[in-house]
Amino acid sequence: MTNIQAVLNAILSKNIFEYLLIDKAFTISRTSLGVLKYMDSIPKEGESVLKHIPEFSGYEEIIEKAFTFKDFSYQFKTVHKNGYYVNISIDHYDEKTALVLFQNITEVTQSQQKLLQYSNETTLLYSALQKIIDQQNTLLFLVDSQDKIEFANQKCIEYFKAKDLNELQTMDLKLYHYYDPALKSYYELFKRIKDEETHIAINDDIFIVHATCIESTFTLFTLSEVTNIYRKKKSLEVEVQLDTLTNIYNKAYFEKRLEEELISSRPFALVVVDIDDFKKINDTFGHQAGDTVLQEFSLLLKNNLRESDILARWGGEEFLILLKGANEAIATQKIEKLRQEVETFDFTKVGHLSASFGIACKEESDDDESLLLRADKALYEAKHQGKNRVVVKKIKKINI
Repeated sequence: MTNIQAVLNAILSKNIFEYLLIDKAFTISRTSLGVLKYMDSIPKEGESVLKHIPEFSGYEEIIEKAFTFKDFSYQFKTVHKNGYYVNISIDHYDEKTALVLFQNITEVTQSQQKLLQYSNETTLLYSALQKIIDQQNTLLFLVDSQDKIEFANQKCIEYFKAKDLNELQTMDLKLYHYYDPALKSYYELFKRIKDEETHIAINDDIFIVHATCIESTFTLFTLSEVTNIYRKKKSLEVEVQLDTLTNIYNKAYFEKRLEEELISSRPFALVVVDIDDFKKINDTFGHQAGDTVLQEFSLLLKNNLRESDILARWGGEEFLILLKGANEAIATQKIEKLRQEVETFDFTKVGHLSASFGIACKEESDDDESLLLRADKALYEAKHQGKNRVVVKKIKKINI
């Protein structure tokens, strides 16, 4: 038996599929034992499949076809579940049952890499290898030391809208430029990303890219599309950074950005804002009206700041603003204009109100505590002087 036969037999003898059966109500009727490794909890008979495979949400109409059409088969995009990258597909089982298959493409991809080293030993086995690789929901291509693409699976050829490998080779793709425009070869890309999981954006899609050196001549790249997963992750990250009531940044995120600006050499101003007599608004109009004021006030501030400025809710009726690149004169002018915008704005449920502003500009000796304390003292003075005003607080210089 040749080496390639041994590897191929090992692949085909492995149970690389797990399954579960669902009924027309989308509830689970049976599962294989190994399916648990792709789940956050043990799937039980009678539970909704959407609980364990949230990726099915929005695809209910497609799933319903699996109960009607005998030859129905649908493959979903690659998903990342509990450390595995898996292909999920749904097929017709009978009129009352649909079969959901999980294919662990992590192990298959590793096997593909071994097979590729011996892929031209025989035509028959090469065809078997090609069929296995072409069925994967992964872009796969092999480049030589001269940066020529020597092999690509069908998924890769189709993605880049080529007719065949020959046409793909003439396209001069230079996919390493999508990762970093400064890179000059696939070998440089390999050196940058080996031994780590890396995302790369191509067109409107996000891929996880892996690179493997095969002997000393070839480099194998695999790109697994995870666009939806990546965007959901980024969306969740943004949600964690936002205040739930006002939909602007929260205090924790602001403090992180403030530390970054303090490390840099760029000038900036920190502003603490407080709505005047906010307690009276709650006492007179109720807390729901107070929440509406906070939402409208946040939007008013946001609409009158630049995109580069950072606005956050500090807590209660207090807000923080970081004015990038602003010195004392620019910050005072900007915030005074903002104070006037607040003063003349007609709030939905309470009419007109005012706000007080405390400004502290970054000094060389500042850290986050000293800068916040100075801006807070400026706000206190604004309140003490009669509210509805802007006060700047400087570091006192000691004359020697």
